[in-house]
Amino acid sequence: MKKIIIPFIIVLLFPLLSQSCKKKEETNIPLSETALINKWIYDNLELYYLWNNNITPGIDYKMETDPEKYFYKLLYKKEDKWSYITDDYPTLEAELSGKPETMGFYPAFNLTADNKVVIAVCYVYPNSPASEAGLKRGDIIISIDNTPLDTVNYYAKYSGKSYSVQLGKIVDNVITPTGESLSMTARVIQADPSIHSTILNVEGKKIGYLAYVEFISGDDSLYLKRMDNIFSEFRSEGVSDLIVDLRYNPGGTMNAASYLASEIVPSTVAEGNSLMIRFEYNAGLQYYLVSNNISNLLRHTFYPVPGNLDMTRVYFLTTGRSASASELVITGLDPYMEVIQIGTPTYGKYVGSWLIHDENDKWAMMPIVSKYINYDGFTDFKDGLIPDYIINDNVFNAVPLGDPGDPMIAKAIELATGKSAAPAGEKAAPAEMYRQLMPKEMEKTLLIPGL
Repeated sequence: MKKIIIPFIIVLLFPLLSQSCKKKEETNIPLSETALINKWIYDNLELYYLWNNNITPGIDYKMETDPEKYFYKLLYKKEDKWSYITDDYPTLEAELSGKPETMGFYPAFNLTADNKVVIAVCYVYPNSPASEAGLKRGDIIISIDNTPLDTVNYYAKYSGKSYSVQLGKIVDNVITPTGESLSMTARVIQADPSIHSTILNVEGKKIGYLAYVEFISGDDSLYLKRMDNIFSEFRSEGVSDLIVDLRYNPGGTMNAASYLASEIVPSTVAEGNSLMIRFEYNAGLQYYLVSNNISNLLRHTFYPVPGNLDMTRVYFLTTGRSASASELVITGLDPYMEVIQIGTPTYGKYVGSWLIHDENDKWAMMPIVSKYINYDGFTDFKDGLIPDYIINDNVFNAVPLGDPGDPMIAKAIELATGKSAAPAGEKAAPAEMYRQLMPKEMEKTLLIPGL
């Protein structure tokens, strides 16, 4: 049976907890395939779900005809905006391993006053169909296959396997077609999340910059090794300051998050295996983990990595798209060094999931199983992490990643050098386009070690 290829994400029912939570025996009436899936859903939520005492009561799983709808009916909607289920485990597995079938560009969907949608391109993966077609950061997509986008069709159109995009530009505060059309066909790519790194030489200082767009390790930790090469170069070049761009990073896996944090933290903290984050689960699961001293599920520590920069200060660039593992890294580092946040408030996701798939490798769910808490006891930041310096990210006037003219990067340079940098000229987006859409499919839940 093919298993998930990211380390740490292996979730099995464990006998002791199962026995402690065992319900009355079901009658031996054969169940339909759908009912079996429904029972699998309920049994796992009852054991692992963070809010298992708040599962919606009174729903007979044997009477539910759609497992996906049944899953969402059970959730504690007052708190849970993130638990997820799919009947396409192989696709999810590919995405989590960093080898998705994709066009290779990250969109910001913007809703206009008349319910039209336009896409601003936040970044493009190198060596992807989008990159090869000529799409770049800051491009504005006004239609796909010459069909205007609206609130009904926009995500389905964006998710297509082969299409052309029609571009626009801002003229007199209005988006106007350019007449340019780019064609592309999705394929499996190596989605290395360290999409851009550079060393900025400013006022006699060397400032390292990394744009990191998702917390994934890759096959055999390939992406972590590449990250390590970047930090090793920063160290060998003698960088004095570090900018980590998490503006478009919606989260990912715990092992990638702890690796990035261990690259940054003071070396004495890493070498001392100091506490980075601890986890809290539902009462039954918490009791089981503590009683059996399963420490790797209760806490994560920093640890020595080859590229550790031994920094005492770091600048993080954030937006409302910075979520989950991005927020974990920021809060995990905060007790040990000066963490300066620039941008807009983060998403506010202080919880984590396990990946659980059925025995047929068809269905997979990622229920919220825990919340994370830093060394100082900080958690429950429902309104996100508030920046020290508020600067909006205008993707309609984007400069290349790592460009000192980017207003957020310019602010970090100013703070690092004590001298004002020159941001790019600000060109406001059309007034009616300030509302951004974030489809649930684009959210990433922090995936933490499972049993």
